[in-house]
This record gives sequence, C-alpha cells and structure tokens, in this order.
Amino acid sequence: MKRIATLLFSALLLMISCNEVDPVYPDEPVVDYQGFGLYITTDPLGNITLIGQLTFDFTDGDGNLGLLPLVDTTDLNVPDTVKFNFFLHLYDLQGFDWVQIPEEDGGILKYRIPYLDKQPLSGTMDLKLSYPVIIYDTIFYTFYIYDRDFNRSNIDTTEIIVLSGIDLDDL
Repeated sequence: MKRIATLLFSALLLMISCNEVDPVYPDEPVVDYQGFGLYITTDPLGNITLIGQLTFDFTDGDGNLGLLPLVDTTDLNVPDTVKFNFFLHLYDLQGFDWVQIPEEDGGILKYRIPYLDKQPLSGTMDLKLSYPVIIYDTIFYTFYIYDRDFNRSNIDTTEIIVLSGIDLDDL
C-alpha cells in the first residue's frame, strides 16, 4: 500500500512538472519601453562620443521577427519596411511645443533587427544611438517594429531626454 502511494505521488509530481504552458502572445509584435541611458565613450578613431542606449522588451506570438542580412541595397524603389524593421521618430522641444523632426533632418532613424525565429518570441533588446554632435537639447523618441508579415507593433515612447549641458569638447 505504501509503495502504491509512493508511485501515485511520483506520477502526480511528474505530470505537474511536465505540464509547463508556453505563454500566448498576439501574432503582431509588441514593444514595451524599459529605459534610456546616456554615457560617454571613445570611438575607434579616438573621438569622444555621447551614446544613448534604448532598452525595450518585445514579444511576437508567431516568432517571425527580424530580417536576414541585405544582399542587394542598390534598389532604391524597395520600401523601407522591406529594408528596415525598427523605426525611431525624434521629437524636439522647441519653445513650449514638441515638434517631430522631419526625416531629412535626421528625425526618423531606421534599423534592422536581426533574424529571429522561435515561437513564441520574447526578449529584451538594447539599441545604441550615437550623438557625435548634439543638435537638439531636449528630446524624446517614439518607436515601433515590424515583423516579417509586415505586422506593425504598438508605438511606445521614451521619457524626456535632456542633452543640454553636455559639451563633448570639454571632455
């Protein structure tokens, strides 16, 4: 009787431990802003540079996030969502109003998240932004990602980032 109880307890314990449930995420990617930090570093040429590090969490239920390396970048007619899958929009405080900086003035930054393939997909990413010259002094970013099915994530926002008072020439 004692042996049967031990076997039943072991079987129950085994069933409970094997019953791990994978999380369920939507097929559209989701981004969740975690933080933005600034630090000063020296680039490979010896120039002092301000670096911003954007940290965000992401999920994608069908796991089709990221792009393979580009083979041909000469075709200018290819839409940006084929060449890039991470977009940042820059806003600057001008007077008392937040103004979205136009793309031609460097207001839209485009990046490639490398190919990822795991269902479901979840993790944390860090993106480093270089500020070799400080043009705007009080900013924030909005950002979003696309998956390989061209599903766009939600748009998330950084906190206000103050760059005024940082003089790279004094370092």
